[in-house]
Amino acid sequence: MRKTPLLDFHLEINGSIGSFARWKMPMDYGNMLKEALETRNNVTFFDISHLSRIKVKGDDSEEFLQRLVARDIKKVKENFISGPTAFLNFNAGFKDDVMVYKFSKNDFLVVGNAVNHDKIIDWLHENIGEYKVTIEDLTFNTAMLAVQGPKSIEIMRKVLGDIIDSLTPLKFHTDIVTEHGVIKLLSYSGWTGETGFELITDIETGEKILRVLYEKGVRPAGLGARDILRIEMGYALYGNEISEDINPIEAKYWVFSWKKKDDYIGREALLNILGKGIEKVRYGFVAKKGSALPRKGMKVFVGNREIGFITSGTFSPILKLPIALGYVLSKYSINGLRVNIKGNKRIIDAKIVEPPFVKNL
Repeated sequence: MRKTPLLDFHLEINGSIGSFARWKMPMDYGNMLKEALETRNNVTFFDISHLSRIKVKGDDSEEFLQRLVARDIKKVKENFISGPTAFLNFNAGFKDDVMVYKFSKNDFLVVGNAVNHDKIIDWLHENIGEYKVTIEDLTFNTAMLAVQGPKSIEIMRKVLGDIIDSLTPLKFHTDIVTEHGVIKLLSYSGWTGETGFELITDIETGEKILRVLYEKGVRPAGLGARDILRIEMGYALYGNEISEDINPIEAKYWVFSWKKKDDYIGREALLNILGKGIEKVRYGFVAKKGSALPRKGMKVFVGNREIGFITSGTFSPILKLPIALGYVLSKYSINGLRVNIKGNKRIIDAKIVEPPFVKNL
């Protein structure tokens, strides 16, 4: 079992520790709904050290990644992030959805899902061929933090100073010397739908920064809150909404560049899918007030006709309603269509909606 390098700090502040993708990490700090609301209304910090961090360096780095990811890496400026994008398999299914940080045309960082860490390391090595690149795994000797929420700029300015003001969405800085230690990478990014920043540091510096944030009154948030926040935004999670058997068209997850001319793995299959059309498509579901929570694996019905399935579900503290993500047959992909979600001897009345949910107030 892997564990966040900041585990002792989380235990110290009464984090509830669980496992996810073979990592021991904080699930919550007493109330994941309050943590999600605090992120939406104020600011919180997350330990996201479980995410994979893989360096790709060398003379052919840009060409190598151009072949492997679905976005056009060549058009990305230095010190900017390309993403979300994805490694696709030859059938255009997702091997992983990732963010690609471009330091230069010879130097990149790929941040991906913990569950796919080993698979992507192997995938990169399998495809090196004659490319002049080196692969370095930074996951286990660094920490990764996120500070998210509408007041994140204000608190980060207090902690790190005016350098925050020079960042724009998807831009990043490197090797920032602070009184707390060196921040290897600071980006204006995040997966909550709120303004936010992500930091990669050595382990000691990461703990120091979390302590400073905590002392300044920033509340921690765990994986449970992160899941609520991403479902409210309609964001896909690997193993739930996306997998090797799901393609970006079905998922409505635009991880590829429509005008990318260079060939990449999965491109031919993706073009064929676009030509033939799809049988199922991802949508959101909102249940009635007081309903049970829709859960992964539940089936979606119109009358007696099974038309889809649920991939993720939660209670939205913003909407104060149960919400879910899932797939329906394309011919039933009608916004507002009333459906029944069935499972565990329960029938949940719901309607199909287009995420994000938090903008459907």
